[in-house]
Amino acid sequence: MRLNDIREQLKEAHLMGMGNLPVTGFSIDSRIIKPGELFFALPGEKADGHQFVAAALQKGACGAVVSRVPRDVAPELLNRAGLLVVPDPLRALQQLARALRRQAGIPVVAVTGSNGKTTTKDLIASVLGTKYRVLKTQGNFNNEIGLPLTLLRLIRPHDIAVVEMGMRGLGQIKELCEIALPNYGVITNIGVAHYELLGSQEKIAAAKGELLDSLPDNGVAVLNRDDVYSVALGEKLAKKRPRLQVLYYGFHPEADVRARHPVVAPGGVDFDLVVDGAAVKGFLPLFGEHNVQNALAAVAVGLVCGIPLAGCLQGLEETVISDKRLARIPGIHDACIIDDTYNANPGSTVASLRVLCALPGNRKIAVLGSMKELGTLAEEGHREVGREAARLGIDFLFAVGEEARWVAQAAIDSGMQPARVAWCPTKEEVIERLQVLLTKDDLVLVKGSRALAMEEIVKGIAAFEGGTKG
Repeated sequence: MRLNDIREQLKEAHLMGMGNLPVTGFSIDSRIIKPGELFFALPGEKADGHQFVAAALQKGACGAVVSRVPRDVAPELLNRAGLLVVPDPLRALQQLARALRRQAGIPVVAVTGSNGKTTTKDLIASVLGTKYRVLKTQGNFNNEIGLPLTLLRLIRPHDIAVVEMGMRGLGQIKELCEIALPNYGVITNIGVAHYELLGSQEKIAAAKGELLDSLPDNGVAVLNRDDVYSVALGEKLAKKRPRLQVLYYGFHPEADVRARHPVVAPGGVDFDLVVDGAAVKGFLPLFGEHNVQNALAAVAVGLVCGIPLAGCLQGLEETVISDKRLARIPGIHDACIIDDTYNANPGSTVASLRVLCALPGNRKIAVLGSMKELGTLAEEGHREVGREAARLGIDFLFAVGEEARWVAQAAIDSGMQPARVAWCPTKEEVIERLQVLLTKDDLVLVKGSRALAMEEIVKGIAAFEGGTKG
C-alpha cells in the first residue's frame, strides 16, 4: 500500500509531497514511530499531534495525515514524505480502518462487557490462534482511536480478527461496530461499570446490546447464560432477529458451552467442559470462576469458527493474558502480590477477592482502592465489597481513596476486627505499612480504579522495581 492508495480511500484528502511511498504501518505517537509508517496528527487533551509532525517525518515516517500544514514542516521534508490534508484526522483514521477491514474480507469477533473484556479477548485469540493467523487488540486499545489502530494492522495478512470494544455512553458501541463490521459478538456480562454515565443497568445493557444489533443476519451472538441482563438481551434478539444464531456459555445447566466442578489447581483451575452433553477435562492457567466463564466464551467462539474441541482446550492452556490482570509478582519478604490494578468495579473486585481466598498461601491481604463512575451506586457498591471481604475471612484489609472508606466501614460492620482494617489516605502510607506487615507466603491482592494508579503500591512492595528484596 502506498500513500496514493490511501488518498483514494480518503475521498476528501489532498496530497502534498511524495505519493508513491510505501506505507509499512500506522502510528499516532511520534516518539515510537518507525521508518515507513504513516503518522496521524490527532488532537489530544494535553497536546495537538500537529506539533509532532515534523519530528515524525524526521524519524523516517513516510507521511502524515493532518488537518493543516504545520509551520515547522520544512519544504525539503516533502521531497521524501507526503502530507494528506483532510478535514478531520481522527475521522480519516476511522475511515481508513473500515476500508482496510472491508478489503481484508476476514471474520471479525468483537468483545464487550462490563468486566473481563480484555481477558476474554486474549482467550479467544489464543483459541483461534491454534488454527488461524489472528489479529487482536493489543492491551485494551478499545476506543474510537484504539480500535481503528488495531484494524489498520490488517495491512498485513490475517485470517481473523478479535477486537475489544469499550463503552462510555449510548451510541459508542454502534460507532465502533460501523468501523469494525463484526461477524461475531461476545458480551461478557452487564455490570455497574459506568453507572454514573448511564444511570441504570438497563441502559448499560442497551449500550452493550448495540453490538448485537450490528451483527449481520448470518452472525453469531455469544452471551453469558449466568448473567440475567445478557439473557434478556439474547431473548430479545431471538424474537427480533430469529435468523441470527445465539450461543450461551456459563455454569448454568442450559448453557450451550458449560463448565462444572471448577477446582483450584497448581497454576490455575481444573474444570469439566460440557458441550453437547459430553464432558471433557479442561485446564485454565488463570484463577477464578469468573475467568472460567471467560474461557467458556472463548470455547464457544472457537467452535463456531471451526476450531475442534481439542484445539480449544489447547488454546486455553497456551493463553498469555494482558498485564495487571491477576498477575502474580514476587513481593518483599517472600510474599506474593496479585496485581489486578488495571481497573475495578464492585463485580470484578468481589471476583478478585474470591480468587485471593481460593489460593494457597499464608495470610490473605486485600489492598483495595476506590471504584469510580458508580454514580448513585457508589456507597452501596463499596459497601458490598467490604461485606464480601469480611464474609470471606480476609486477614487484613487496606482501603485507599475517599470512597474506599465505605469498604473499610462495611467490613468492620460485618464483623471484621477493626485492628485488621485500615483506611489510608495515601498510597505511601499503605506501602509503609505493608513493608512492615508482610511475611513469607503472604498473598496480597492490589486492585482499584485506573484513576488511582494502584500499580504504584505494587511497585512499592515488589521484590524488584521499587520494592526492596526482603
